[in-house]
Amino acid sequence: MIVTCLLAVALVQWLLVERASASAAHARLADVTGSIDKPAEAPRDVFVTITDAHGTLSSVHLPEGFPVQQDIDAVRRTGITRSRSLSVDGHEYLIRTERSGSRVIQAGLDRQPDEDESRRLIAGLLWAGLFGVVLAALMAYWLARRAVAPMADTIALQRRFVADASHELRTPLTLLSTRVQLLSRRVKSGQSSPADLSGDIDGVLADTHNLTGILDELLIAVDTREDAAREIRDIAILAAEVVDSAQAEARSRGLDLSVRAEGVTTVAASIAALRRAIVALVDNALDHADHRVEVRVRRSGRQVILEVQDDGPGISPDLIPRMFDRFATSRAPSEHAAARRHYGLGLALVSEVASAHGGRVTAANNVGEPGASISLALPAHR
Repeated sequence: MIVTCLLAVALVQWLLVERASASAAHARLADVTGSIDKPAEAPRDVFVTITDAHGTLSSVHLPEGFPVQQDIDAVRRTGITRSRSLSVDGHEYLIRTERSGSRVIQAGLDRQPDEDESRRLIAGLLWAGLFGVVLAALMAYWLARRAVAPMADTIALQRRFVADASHELRTPLTLLSTRVQLLSRRVKSGQSSPADLSGDIDGVLADTHNLTGILDELLIAVDTREDAAREIRDIAILAAEVVDSAQAEARSRGLDLSVRAEGVTTVAASIAALRRAIVALVDNALDHADHRVEVRVRRSGRQVILEVQDDGPGISPDLIPRMFDRFATSRAPSEHAAARRHYGLGLALVSEVASAHGGRVTAANNVGEPGASISLALPAHR
């Protein structure tokens, strides 16, 4: 559309210039034929032929093919002024023949300078049009990006929410499913009393409550109007709850899962976000451990450190710098967890939770023993 508009403007401008040039040439020849007395008085770029009863006088260096005798004879006979264009040797001439009394005056004008000017005008219009098209394309690209950016951000936010929600709900649902399966076996076996089953039932209810909290926290995370509420809570208690919820999954894999806390480990944080970060760390350790996973919570200066350690194959050094990027796979899972598909979102979400709370997350291989440790450091509550 822009190119069409520019071509239309250029065409209109060229037609107007051509028409003005032709009108000026006709007016100039009319002035010459109406006022000249002898060829020597003609302007430099106009040649004249005057015919009367005494003979014919013409300008010096008259172009070949001039005068046009048939026009002179016709005007002498009818008295009607004639104008024509004539092409000779690649030059376009404008010819005007007019009778003035007993004389017939024929004036000619070489249009070559006007044609050269017209070609220069066309070239200028083409270059200007090309520049205009490039400039318009750049402006259109910039405006289109500005117009589409909010939509692209919305789509990206939607995709991110779907990916985060799918990943964050997968682990709690897996733990909940394992706990329900074990509870179902105990009920069917008939070997457990209602009092023995109450603890497992309370655990299932707690897991479903945690799922609701995760969903609420994810919705708040994508809502730019407000931040999640911060609560004062002991990380050791949260870690113990997560470990208790994951015990059934750990036993089904033949792993020993434990938690140990030292000192005062209170922080101000979004409980749902912190819980899903701990769940992601524990789930990651269970996927890569060979025999055991240990969760340690301790106070270090003004920070509370939550460290999750496993005895798996460890982390390749070249993977450590990017293992907290989204969709990056940090290391191969253990054999009993290899069937699960890994999307590379868990540790990235832990990193985002840490950043949102002014903390950090780091990873390193264990010193002097197999496995790796991932540490979540958060500001301690004073």
